[in-house]
Amino acid sequence: MFSLLTGNEQVKATLRHLISIGRVPSSLLFAGPEGVGKKEFAIDLARSFVCQNTTERLACGECAACRRVGAFNTPTSEKGEDYDHVFFGEHGDVGLVIPYKRNLRVGAIRALEREANFRPYEARARVFILDDADKMNDAAANALLKTLEEPPSTTHIVLVSSRPAALLATIRSRCQTIRFAPVSEREIATLLSRQRSFSEKDARLAARIAKGSVARALSFDIAGYRSRRGELLDLINKALIQQNRSALIRGSEQLNDAKHKELYEETLETLETLVRDLWLLKNGSDADVINIDIAGDLDTLAASVSTDKLAATLSEIELLRQSLFVNINRKVATDALFMKMSA
Repeated sequence: MFSLLTGNEQVKATLRHLISIGRVPSSLLFAGPEGVGKKEFAIDLARSFVCQNTTERLACGECAACRRVGAFNTPTSEKGEDYDHVFFGEHGDVGLVIPYKRNLRVGAIRALEREANFRPYEARARVFILDDADKMNDAAANALLKTLEEPPSTTHIVLVSSRPAALLATIRSRCQTIRFAPVSEREIATLLSRQRSFSEKDARLAARIAKGSVARALSFDIAGYRSRRGELLDLINKALIQQNRSALIRGSEQLNDAKHKELYEETLETLETLVRDLWLLKNGSDADVINIDIAGDLDTLAASVSTDKLAATLSEIELLRQSLFVNINRKVATDALFMKMSA
């Protein structure tokens, strides 16, 4: 059990122990960075309650019941009310609640409250997973409290969150928290070599960029990244060394056009990573450089820029990334960033 999941060995040991002694809490909070597999762990935990062939209460992962758990019939519509449900897949005792855009709606929590009071159809207990639980508004959080205060004996609720501090303290206090850590670079690189046939060099680069996130690593487009990185290195050169403002305006237009809209935040993060690598090399901290495969090119570029300029640029990029949480004009903000970089 949990054998197909990468990393967080201590979490695996803790959950196996709780399952084997029959002491899984009715309410759990899986807290940790995005992409480390929290929801997948919750799904595997659910299998322990539905499995028809358990050993010491641990799921086999191979029986018909285990195989029916994992895929959920979630909507793709733009109507908020379509998300006011608990979503099931092929097994009626394992349900999933998901947010609509940036909010977990009170209607979805009320649907969970109703479902939680039904006895299992065929499993030993019913399991409900709340993905992105920190996206509950106050009304939804208060509705959930009612269920957490008096949970049915045959119901387990698992909250999944990368921002547990955003949850009400009263909700956190009613859950046993299981803390997940970022997955190590070595484990991610091994996974990429095995599942995606990455070369050792590509796997190492992707693992560093993933920053402990298995999900991010598995979806990583290495060729696309290298192409964007080359364009951004050229842009950094034009900004910090050549101070070619007309080229920077064209670069801003390209970054903000419709074709690149979905990649804007990712590109901005890559830009920040490159500048950070330059700053680290300038300060002799090459061990922490992410783009280690082009360290020589970065060294050459860093030699022509002052440490203060790199530090100031990092601050400006981070300021822009933080402002993305509010409604800003990205084109104007990008223009302003590039002009400050070239000042």
